[in-house]
Amino acid sequence: MTFATPLLLLTTLFPLVLLGYELVRLRRDRETAPARILGGSAAHGVVRLSRSTPSASPRRILVCLGLILVGVAAARPQWGRIEEPVFDQSREILIAVDLSRSMLAPDVKPTRLDRAKLLIQSLLERLDGERVGLLVFSGTAFLQSPLSSDYEILREFLPELQPNFLPAGGTNYEALLTSALEAFSRDGGADRYLIILSDGEAADDAWRPFADQLKTRGIRVLALGIGTRDGAMIPEAEGGLVKDDRGAVVLSRLEPATLQSLAATTDGRYADASGWVDLAELLRQTVEAGRRGEFKEVNRVRLAERFQFFLAPAVLLLLAGLWREFPVRPTPRPVTLKSASS
Repeated sequence: MTFATPLLLLTTLFPLVLLGYELVRLRRDRETAPARILGGSAAHGVVRLSRSTPSASPRRILVCLGLILVGVAAARPQWGRIEEPVFDQSREILIAVDLSRSMLAPDVKPTRLDRAKLLIQSLLERLDGERVGLLVFSGTAFLQSPLSSDYEILREFLPELQPNFLPAGGTNYEALLTSALEAFSRDGGADRYLIILSDGEAADDAWRPFADQLKTRGIRVLALGIGTRDGAMIPEAEGGLVKDDRGAVVLSRLEPATLQSLAATTDGRYADASGWVDLAELLRQTVEAGRRGEFKEVNRVRLAERFQFFLAPAVLLLLAGLWREFPVRPTPRPVTLKSASS
């Protein structure tokens, strides 16, 4: 038997000392204390008295034993071996969704944003054990869901994603890449992928140093351009179409240059998602091109926790010790007084 936290066994020292003192005191009292009258009974013409040496009250002994077992249970005794499956070197996939107003353009049916959501859902159905996160961006970026193997969280977030989800409009790739670098882990041998679903081009080149950092850390970009070269008008939330400062209707087209550059810099891939794209297959092909860590299931052996075998009797002993403290109320009996003359 071993203990996971053996230092907690020190908590048993005080109740052990108290238990030893109590046992010594009771033994000494039995040997040296004079006889005492403990109780008596009387009947008509007869009085009976019982006497004995002091008897030990088990209350303190029960409490001490209970505290000792609590200390042993807190130290987490372990014995026996248990085999359990674990995932080793899972891939890390961070999905970045563009929530700028132009993603509502209907040149890709039903809209560019809805197409992005459908692609993400199809990808989640094909994954098994990979750690997946969700990042949303427009004029700023926000990590909506950290990397996790629980895909239900992502499925709950997807229907709620709309352009008004973030306070600033536009397409800020610098904020996107900064947030992505912070979201990925820095240790282990897992393959890491950043999947970007967007229709826009960066307004400046401030994102390029961060793309180099992605390549240094082995993070590959899978960029999906959602939109068409012909483009479409952008609908307003309250009706009508988005117009520029001169009052002209804005025509939004797919601008893939930034996405293509990101994919090329990080040895990733770019795909035009104006038609349906098998995102899971695209990911598989990219994995095969630059695999570092295999995703596999292994068995890990650990010691079985056995603290419950000590905690359960400890609770019973403490309850028994407390029960001894409950006051006992004597049963009332009628008393009849007779006069001396009778």
